[in-house]
Amino acid sequence: MDLQILSRERKPCFFELSLTGRLDTTTHKQLEQMVELLLANPIQGLVLDLAQLDYISSMGLRVIFQAMKDLKARGAEFMMTNMQPQIKRIFEIANIVPESSVFTSVEEADRYYEMIQDRIKKGKPA
Repeated sequence: MDLQILSRERKPCFFELSLTGRLDTTTHKQLEQMVELLLANPIQGLVLDLAQLDYISSMGLRVIFQAMKDLKARGAEFMMTNMQPQIKRIFEIANIVPESSVFTSVEEADRYYEMIQDRIKKGKPA
């Protein structure tokens, strides 16, 4: 099965990538290229919606971990939502993504992102 990636800008400079299929050794470059395109422009946050992701390999984990590091270096938020149980278990085993970056839905991630922006506007640390 292939990997399909749907990209949309949820808010200015805040993007959502919805992944469908398999993120493995034959498809990881697709996600890597998409993230590189997003990082070529101003970005404040990225949420990966994994509701339709069926499988992830170590190469897929590597791409996600690198995206997380690149976003953090820019001061941008990184979040993941809607993980299937088998995908969530792989992330738990690999222990590469902080639990504070994992949300049960895109809406929950949006609420968190809005809270951070409100805190910054009020002069408080994120």
